[in-house]
Amino acid sequence: MAQAAVRDVQVGYLENAQRELAARTMRSQRMASDRTEVINGAMAASGTCPPPIFVSQNEGAYFEDLDGNVYLDTCMGFGVHVLGHRPRPVEDALRAQLAKGWHLSLRGEEQLAYARLIQSAAPWNERVVFCNTGTEATLYAIRAARALTGKSKIAKFDISYHGAHDGVLIWPAPGSPADTPTPMSFGYGITDGVMSDVILLPYRHPAALAAIAAHRDELAAVLVEPVQGSLPEADVGGFLAELRALCDDLGLILIFDEVLTGFRLAFGGAQERYGVTADITTYGKAAGGGLPIGVVAGRKDLMDAFGDFTAPKGIFFGGTFSGNPLSITAGRSTLRHLDSHREIYDHIDGLTARLTEGFNGFSARNGYSARIVSCGSMWQIFFRNEVLSDFEYEGKDAEGAFYLHCLNMGVFIHATHRCYLSAAHTDEHVNQLLHVFETALHMVRADGLG
Repeated sequence: MAQAAVRDVQVGYLENAQRELAARTMRSQRMASDRTEVINGAMAASGTCPPPIFVSQNEGAYFEDLDGNVYLDTCMGFGVHVLGHRPRPVEDALRAQLAKGWHLSLRGEEQLAYARLIQSAAPWNERVVFCNTGTEATLYAIRAARALTGKSKIAKFDISYHGAHDGVLIWPAPGSPADTPTPMSFGYGITDGVMSDVILLPYRHPAALAAIAAHRDELAAVLVEPVQGSLPEADVGGFLAELRALCDDLGLILIFDEVLTGFRLAFGGAQERYGVTADITTYGKAAGGGLPIGVVAGRKDLMDAFGDFTAPKGIFFGGTFSGNPLSITAGRSTLRHLDSHREIYDHIDGLTARLTEGFNGFSARNGYSARIVSCGSMWQIFFRNEVLSDFEYEGKDAEGAFYLHCLNMGVFIHATHRCYLSAAHTDEHVNQLLHVFETALHMVRADGLG
């Protein structure tokens, strides 16, 4: 594990960390330079951090970069790896499938067994269809709701992420009123027509319920992350129950986006955890065991939209790789392991609770503004209350300096700040995280940044 060297007395902790990281990551820096000639962007995939980090291999709770530096990972594939990196049951299953083939033009037997596992996790999912990503899953769920109802508008909540298709890239404009967020597109290229089909709601605010009721005649569905990836608060059960009751009263379709929470917060996802069920549910991430997957599941009468697209209220959906053997195999082996080892959820939830309590207690005792907000094994560090901020490793403020120190001490926190623990993490890893976080906060204060 890479460790921070003793500080040069002539410079601050931050400058020392910047120099050490620059010296230790020369191959990653050369790779970043070479890529700019061929590959554009990649912010969404890998974030920003100076120096850039490129991964050579991973296992368990760690990954190694091109220069041989090893990091304790808190991103875990954006929440994908509930079992950790390269878990043996999944790797063995993939090797067996590779020996038989890895792409078909027809369906294989594994799909049915996998679909039945999804049903066993959430019995209210009477029918299941497969696609390739969480983005596709939410796109198809929305398309089905519009076809079934003949209505065009979708209600979604501020700072909820539902993928990268046009219909959900609507975000609250800076300075928007808390109860009536002003919609803006998340990036350019989103048409006014698409914008007009979205009702943007304040999450966990009474005004949201009133807005849903006011637009009932226009709404095809209400779309919600049961626990927001951008703010993983645990005490959301009451709000979800109110939302379910309102949709029942108004006859609206309720879609739960469990791409992130499915098979992570419980085997039955957030719906099992909170005892509130949706009409249609989307899955991804953990459901694929590390390979690309998207799943739409729900009540039979609603999922009939995925039958014949030429029939009344039918929709078109498809994809060359939808339900491909490798993704289905990885997903099935992951779900089978989680199903037979439900104690994993107690383990990862307990680790996250100890991390949250330890960090927040330390911050409170020492007067730091940082705190962790967590739900299950999902967690995020916030500075200056629960306000989303840029991932600034340059150290222009306390937050940016904190993350750079963590990286220099061998702990990787992704640009989105969204963090997850896995079955591969241990009590010793939590001890390491707490030590690194506390040390980083002390360094930030010593440099006069916070």
